[in-house]
Amino acid sequence: MTRNFYIFIICLLANIAYADNNSGIDFYKVGEPDIAQKLFEEQLNSSPAEKAVALYYIGEIAFDTGRPAEALDYYKQGWETNPEYAFNKVGEGKILLKTDRPAAEKAFAAAVKVNKKNAETYVAIASAYSTNGMEAEAATSLENARKLNPNAPAIFLYEGDRLLAQNKPGDAAGKYEQAIHSDPDCRIAYIRYAEVYQGVTPFLSIEMLQKVLANHPEFLLAKRTLGNIYSLQGAYDKAAEAYAQYMAGGLYSVTDLVHYASALFFDKQHGKAAEVLVKGKAMTPDNFLLKRLSFYNACETGKYQEGLDEAVAFFQTSDGKFIWQDYLYYGRLLNEARQYDQSLTALLQAQALCDSNAHPEIYKDIANVSLKNGNDNAAIEAYTKYIEQIGETAEAADFYQLGKYYYGAAVKDSTLATGYLAKADSLFAIVKERVPSSPLGLLWQARTHSLLDPETENGLAKPYYEACIPMFEKNQDKYRKELAECYRYLGYYYYLRQEMDCSKLYWNKLLAINPSDQMALEALKNIK
Repeated sequence: MTRNFYIFIICLLANIAYADNNSGIDFYKVGEPDIAQKLFEEQLNSSPAEKAVALYYIGEIAFDTGRPAEALDYYKQGWETNPEYAFNKVGEGKILLKTDRPAAEKAFAAAVKVNKKNAETYVAIASAYSTNGMEAEAATSLENARKLNPNAPAIFLYEGDRLLAQNKPGDAAGKYEQAIHSDPDCRIAYIRYAEVYQGVTPFLSIEMLQKVLANHPEFLLAKRTLGNIYSLQGAYDKAAEAYAQYMAGGLYSVTDLVHYASALFFDKQHGKAAEVLVKGKAMTPDNFLLKRLSFYNACETGKYQEGLDEAVAFFQTSDGKFIWQDYLYYGRLLNEARQYDQSLTALLQAQALCDSNAHPEIYKDIANVSLKNGNDNAAIEAYTKYIEQIGETAEAADFYQLGKYYYGAAVKDSTLATGYLAKADSLFAIVKERVPSSPLGLLWQARTHSLLDPETENGLAKPYYEACIPMFEKNQDKYRKELAECYRYLGYYYYLRQEMDCSKLYWNKLLAINPSDQMALEALKNIK
């Protein structure tokens, strides 16, 4: 059994008779010793009863961090301050077991004498024995606790934590549930139960946390746990809301700030995320996770140079455990800086570190950078892979973008233009089919066929431009430029065929929306 298992054990067992200590105890129980320490230090000038509790937990924090001599001193101070608080004697005995067992047994006896009918004292002693590897003695003490009160929540908490340490989460959750049944106000049991099920049946975790919050709305640590669970589910809006309520209490760690900023970031609340990141970096400027989130967020908010500077510094972190998203955002920032070769290198590294089937969006970035770097074929290949990977979820906009890649390649390379344009046409046809109310698929089919027929000899684009016109005329203010393109093509088409009445019709339509169009004015002059 590992030592970490015991970090929480004793604290679960204390008799919380002094309300002013509750916040510190709660923070200690959920693994926030730094915050707990500050809160307990504030209680050292309080009543002897509150001071004794504070000294005990300060001793526990010292013990957990490998400072047994300091811990022993705190326990002794706590006992001298208030000999009615038995747990300081339990703490003293826990340390003495290693060097002076008779003295340890004497300390335990003193604790029992104070609380003869208190099962929690025996559970605390059982934990002290177990911490020192004395399992037989621990079992005997636990049995003594059961004799006094078989339904003591401390017993179920102790057993639940032992089962959890043995990788038996279901059995552990059962014990935590028993603790809640025995004492509906046993707040830590709700947290433990929720944490056990958060990755398996999160709705049970959420339900349990909502129960404790209904009775104890001031128990903000439940809000933090709720935020953690919502984040695991990807419900970042709910997670951000829960974290915000927790943070309002003013007691939070850098880890809490990381979680809150992450929820805001993934919920696309980038402005708020930036504010939280500033607070976090003010506390710990070198925090690896905060630095990571900071340059991600800078990229999303358009602060590209700032983000790039932060990313460069981030990748200089010695022994940094870099993930694929790091290289993805680094690649995006390098792209914005027009450092295309370096951007591609970073994006390919991102692809190498992740399953591209699970994260096909990387192909979109590679396509974008390849195009800017003058490599149309690489852009087409990457975007094609993106559409293949997302399969049936591909949207009309995806086919539209790939069609434009093929069209652009055709403009640049006349020798391969026919093949490129045929592919572009088929992709724009998909757009037209999927979004028949939009004129964009038709318009780009028109442009594609116009490029296939550059001299307008065959009028290949004519039916497409004609089909576009009614759609554009319904929203002339929005599509004035596109409508002019349609009129211009058809005016020229009929002009070439000497069908002057039809040609004049379209040139005049063009002048109606753009009176200064030089091509229309010149054509009408020639027709006259």
